[in-house]
This record gives sequence, C-alpha cells and structure tokens, in this order.
Amino acid sequence: MNYTLSDVQQNAIEKIAAAEMRSVSQVVGLLLAEGISWMYVDYSSRYNDVNEKELEDQLIKEIKDSL
Repeated sequence: MNYTLSDVQQNAIEKIAAAEMRSVSQVVGLLLAEGISWMYVDYSSRYNDVNEKELEDQLIKEIKDSL
C-alpha cells in the first residue's frame, strides 16, 4: 500500500527537503524514522511489539543508499 500525501503535507515535505538540500524521499524517511522512534521509545504498541531500532536502521540505510 502506498500512502498519498495531501497537498499541504506534500508542500511541507518539499519545503523541508529544499531547506535541508535533501530529496523528498530522504525527508520522508527521516520523518518516519523519527516518528517511529518517538512513538515506540516512550510508549509501546498495544497489540504487537515494534522493533523501532530495526525499522529506524532500515530507513536510515535507505537514505544513505540514495545519496
């Protein structure tokens, strides 16, 4: 499944990417990594364990590989 950003979300990502001199996919990956870390370091999922470090590592690796 692919998630479609709203126009406002897309605009925000593009502005952040330009300001950071990063690609849109890198910014989205970083936002996902930070969100996963924020949500699952302080809290835990109700229904299943989430290995936030593993997911963060995969997202960061993808960002590095795209450079």
